[in-house]
Order: sequence, then structure tokens, then C-alpha cells
Amino acid sequence: MTPRDWLAVFAIGLGTAVIPLDSAVNIAFPDITRSFGIEVQQIQWVIIAYVLTHTSLMLFCGRIGDRFGRRLIFSIGLVWSTVAFIALTLAPTFELLLVARFAQGVGAALIGSCGPALITSLAGEDRRARMLGLYMLMFGVGAALGPLAGGALVAEFGWPAVYAMRVPLCVLALVLVWTLPGKDRQPAWQAGATMNVKGAFLLVGVIATLLVTINRLQVAADQLLVPMTAGLSLFFCLRLFLANERRSSAPILPLHLFRRPAFSGLILATALVAFAGFSVMLIVPYFLARMTDLPWAIAGLVLACSPIGQAVASGLAGRLIEAWSARGAAMAAAVLTTAGLAGIGLWPAGPSGIVMAIPLFLSGAGMGLFQVASMDVVTGSMPPGERGVAGSLAQATRTVGVMSAASLLSLAFAYFSGGPAATDASFHEAFGTVFLGVAVPPLLVALWLWRQR
Repeated sequence: MTPRDWLAVFAIGLGTAVIPLDSAVNIAFPDITRSFGIEVQQIQWVIIAYVLTHTSLMLFCGRIGDRFGRRLIFSIGLVWSTVAFIALTLAPTFELLLVARFAQGVGAALIGSCGPALITSLAGEDRRARMLGLYMLMFGVGAALGPLAGGALVAEFGWPAVYAMRVPLCVLALVLVWTLPGKDRQPAWQAGATMNVKGAFLLVGVIATLLVTINRLQVAADQLLVPMTAGLSLFFCLRLFLANERRSSAPILPLHLFRRPAFSGLILATALVAFAGFSVMLIVPYFLARMTDLPWAIAGLVLACSPIGQAVASGLAGRLIEAWSARGAAMAAAVLTTAGLAGIGLWPAGPSGIVMAIPLFLSGAGMGLFQVASMDVVTGSMPPGERGVAGSLAQATRTVGVMSAASLLSLAFAYFSGGPAATDASFHEAFGTVFLGVAVPPLLVALWLWRQR
């Protein structure tokens, strides 16, 4: 790779970092709640506004990047995100903060949909896995630094700082955007076709209603009509989308790939691994607060072992995939993650730091390796002219798994523990049940799916 290529990697890394750095926002939730005088349950809309927009638009943005040039869409995403972060920093009311979060989601979709395709275009196909590993390494470093930087900034400057800190990153990435590869030549089938705008809007509707349905499962016991309505909306949006895709000369998604059991199994396995992996960031913080006497600073370092493991494994993933193949690396990753989550589920009350750190690192490493392996297979299954859609599909699938975990695992944990009034014994038993009985089985299914050819 030339010096210009490394500058391009740096530009992609800076632009991409604004997405995982959103993990800093979680640290700012208490300050946001106090500043705007809102109820604690209202803070969920800060997450929903961003994740719903970001995930719903990801595949569409990947398609327009393939069609009109990924450098152009990536650059528009940086400009859009800069404006959104400034608006978030200056938001005077909670309502305007949510509007700006929707805008931030648009910018993240524009940037994230083109990042994997841009970085893989900097090297040959024989080095695709290494470039994807480098991309996920930068993503993992951002996710690990988010809470650390966010905590220090909120303590010093308040919640607006978690948004303001990303403005310089966007600006610097824009300065270096000239180093990115220019517009790729369009595939022959796509060159004369019009943009499938109707299909794009229907796809946004499918993903949005899917995420809303998953999210509203939390209230199914008391308000069954809400998730049922969302589920029916999902069914009709999906039918309309599939009918439109079959008729279109420029489909948004390569539906023929989903007819292959191995490819469909890969997509399902990716969602299942994301589902299981998110259990760490969702449930472990409660264990650290209730079942240990660690200071918050030490507890934060212990929890950081998971994203650190993810970053380390992502950096090594390319070489491992070249040595073992993507299938072999993914199977090793599923075994690592299973062992890590099983180790977490077997924690005794009041464990030492090292007893917690090792399984957290293993589960994070397995997640990092699996993400790169699955993205490599999805990317390799599609021609270079459709790499924007390929990278977007892999990322959107992971987000669906994470959203499912946020809803279903929290429900399972509340059910097994007996709620906030649970004794330490019932809390500890519920913790082990969630990891051993709810989180590990999806990983075993994912491992079985990857063994299918």
C-alpha cells in the first residue's frame, strides 16, 4: 500500500469512529435527564431515534453509494454528521435533541454504509479479509474509547461534550477525503437502470417496522396490541418490498443470494452471535454493581475487557481468515464466544477481577473474529460493484441482533430474577440462567449453521 492508501485508511477510520463513539452517550444519560427535567424512561428515545434511523437507512445508503460513488456518499455523510453534532451540542430542548438524533442517524448510515467497501477497494481481493479486519479494529477501538472519553468529558463539560468531541473528527476526515478511491465503474446490469426509489422506501419501512416490533415486545404482557400492530405492519411492508424487488430492473437487495441456504444461514448466524454477544454489555454492568465491591473505575476497566478483546481479535482476524478460511475462523470465533459467555455465567458471587476479565476478553475476541469472518463472506458473495450493499447488510444484521437482545434478554433477566426487589441469591441465579440458558444456545445454533455448506 502507498502512503496515500494509508492516509485513506486514516480518513476512513476517523469518519467511521464517529459511529462507535456513540457509546459515550450512555455515560451522559443521567446528565441529559437532569438537564432537560425528563423522566428516566424517556431516555430510551435518545437511543431509538438514532438506531432506528441509522439501521433503516443503511442498506439504501449502501445502494446509492454503489450507484453514485462511495467517496461522494461518505463525504456527504461527514458533512451531514458535522451539522448534526453541532445541532446536538446546542439543542435547547429535549424535543430538538431527538430531532438532531434522527439527523445523526442519517449521517451514520451514509458513512457506515460506504466504509467497508471503501477500505476493501484499497487492496486486492486476496487481502480483503485483512482490510475488513483493519476496519473492524478501528470500529472496536472507537467503541472501547467511547465510555472512557465520555465519562471524563461529561464530568468536565456536561452532556453536550459527547457530541461536540466528534466534530473535529468529521472535519479532519473531510480534509483527507481526497485520498479515498474515486467512483467505481457500475455493473453492466446497473448502468442503464433507474434508481429503485420505491424499493428503497419499502426497505426502510421493512427494517423500521422490524426494529419497532422487536422493541415493543417489552410491553407485550400489558399492551399486546402494540407489538401485534407493528408485526402486521412488518408483514405487509415485507410483502410489498419482495413484490417490488422481483419486478425491478435495479433491485435494492440481491434476493437470489437468500435462496442459498448457506448464505441465509450466515445472515441468521450473524444476528444470533450479535444477540448473544450484546448480553455482556446489557447484563454484566448490573452484576458489577450488585455482586461485587469493585470501585466504579475498576469495574469499568473490567467491563472494557470485552471491547478490548474485540479490537485485538479484529486486528488479527485477516491473517487468521487467510490461514484457516472464513468458515474455520467463524467456527473458532463461535467456540471462543461460547466459552467466554459460559465462563461469565459461572461467575461466583464476588469474583476476583482476573476471574471476570478472562471470560470477558474471550467473549469479546470471539465477537470480533466472527464479525470480520461474516463480513468477509458476505462481501465475497457479491461483486465489487455491490460492496456498499454487502457491508451494509452485514452491519444491519448485527444491529437487528443487538436490538433483539436489548428487548428479549432484558425481559428474560427481569423474569428469572423477580424484578428490582430480587435477593442477591435470586439475582445471581438469574444472571447465570440468562448466560447459560438464553445467551449460549443461539451461539450453538450459529455454530451449526456455519457448518452447513
